[in-house]
Amino acid sequence: MSDAATGHGWCIAQGPGAFGHARDLARETLESWSWPPERVEVVVLLVSELVTNAHRHAGTDAWLRLDPTSDGVRLTVRDASPKPPEPRVPDPEAAVGGFGLHILDRLASRWGVETHADGKHVWALVPATAAAPN
Repeated sequence: MSDAATGHGWCIAQGPGAFGHARDLARETLESWSWPPERVEVVVLLVSELVTNAHRHAGTDAWLRLDPTSDGVRLTVRDASPKPPEPRVPDPEAAVGGFGLHILDRLASRWGVETHADGKHVWALVPATAAAPN
């Protein structure tokens, strides 16, 4: 990872192509920081999940931010709803829904929610190297 890496943030407006745009921004940023491709894909998946949740459940635009940390990246997605995300039981028979927070829990080393009067931030820490298997 580049020592000169600095954080980046974008507004991801609701609309056609929003999720692809968010994934592209994350991928391009991490590649510019010389991230390993397999770890880039982990962050891209989490960005997609969190932006989707902001658009679908909060009903607002999402503000995506990526900040380098000493061992990886902190990704943050802000939306304008102060209501915290609620884990759901995934239904494998359903076409979509219920997997996002479970994916986040599995792939991030840590994650959390910060609520504010004007919305919330859902953040996740993702290391630049995969954890050793247990």
